[in-house]
Amino acid sequence: MAEVGKCSQCPNEYEPRYYDVLGSHILVGQGLCPDCAQKAYDDEVAKEKAAQQASIMGVRRQRRQDCGIPTKFMNQDFSTFEKGWQDKAFKLCWEYAEAFPVDRRPTGYRSLYLWASGNKDNPSGNGTGKSHLSYAIAHRILDRWTGENDKACPRIICLREQELFRQIQATYSFTQEEKQMRESEDDIIKQIIYADLVVIDDVGKEVRANSDFVRKVLFSIINGRYDADLPLIITANLSPTQLKAHLDKPPTEASYSRFLEMTKKQSVLMDGRSYRRG
Repeated sequence: MAEVGKCSQCPNEYEPRYYDVLGSHILVGQGLCPDCAQKAYDDEVAKEKAAQQASIMGVRRQRRQDCGIPTKFMNQDFSTFEKGWQDKAFKLCWEYAEAFPVDRRPTGYRSLYLWASGNKDNPSGNGTGKSHLSYAIAHRILDRWTGENDKACPRIICLREQELFRQIQATYSFTQEEKQMRESEDDIIKQIIYADLVVIDDVGKEVRANSDFVRKVLFSIINGRYDADLPLIITANLSPTQLKAHLDKPPTEASYSRFLEMTKKQSVLMDGRSYRRG
C-alpha cells in the first residue's frame, strides 16, 4: 500500500517521494503536495525575476544619472515631444534609437546630425526641438536595454560643446597635486572617444576667440570615434556648410569629412518656429 502524506501547506493528502543521497533518505518537495510544490517553485521564480528586474532598473537608472543628460531633460523623452511638431525629425530619431544595437558594441552604427539654420519665422533656429530629440534618443536606448545575456548597459555621454571646452580648459590650471587626483585632458577625451554613444549638443553656439583650440578638441573626438567606428550625435544651429567652417580651417576638411562619412551623408533639418515660444 502506497504511503500517504499530508501537505505541510494545505489539507491535501499526497503520495510522498524520496531520493537517496549518500545513504540518506530525503523527502522530495519539502513535505508539499504537487500543487503547493509547483506554487512554491513559481513564487521563487517570480521572486528571482523581480530581483533581476530591480537590478536592471538600478543599473539603467545609474547610467541615466551619470550620462550627462541635463536636469531639464531628465524626464523629457519621445513620449513628451509635442505631436505634430517636427514629425519627420521625430520619426528619424525614433527609428535611430530603435535600431541602435543594445546587445553588442555599436561598431559601425551611423552618426547623426540634427541642425537648423533659421528661417523667416525663426531666424536664429533656436528652440526647434533638437536637444529634446537628441536626449530622447539617449533615454530610449537605455530603456531598451534589458540586461539579457549579461550584456553591459550602453555607456552614453551627453554634453554641450561649451561644457566640453570648459572641462578641458579647467585641466590646464590644475596644480601638480590635482593632476595626480583629477582627470586630465587625455582622460576626458578618451572617455568620450570610447563611449557607446556620444551626444554633443549646441555645437558652435558659443563663439570662442581661440578657434584653433576648438578645432583641435573637436578633431580629437571626431577622429577618435571615426577610428573606433562608433556613433556620434551633433546638434547645432549651423548648416552643413557652417558646420564645416566651424570644424575645419580651410583648406583642411579633416573633421567635417570624417563626420560626414560617419553620418553616411545624411542629416536631419529642423528649421521651423521655436518650440519654446509656441
